[in-house]
Amino acid sequence: MGYTALALALVGFLTGVLFRLRYLLVVLALLLVLSLAFSVSREFSFLETALTIMAAQTITQASYFLGLVARTFFMANTARHIL
Repeated sequence: MGYTALALALVGFLTGVLFRLRYLLVVLALLLVLSLAFSVSREFSFLETALTIMAAQTITQASYFLGLVARTFFMANTARHIL
């Protein structure tokens, strides 16, 4: 599960660095379907399914925010060096 969390964080971070909000929504919708399919295949209870979906969404959204911060930081530094 640790590698899965790392992969979700990497996807969120790269989405934040490279794309806008519209792509995050597509990624989150796809992640919802994949999390639901994973939970059903493992025969999780309703609570376990809800927690799985929330954990995956939270990791991805938090790393997306960090990607936005990184993009803003690098764009500001690039603009400062150009001037």
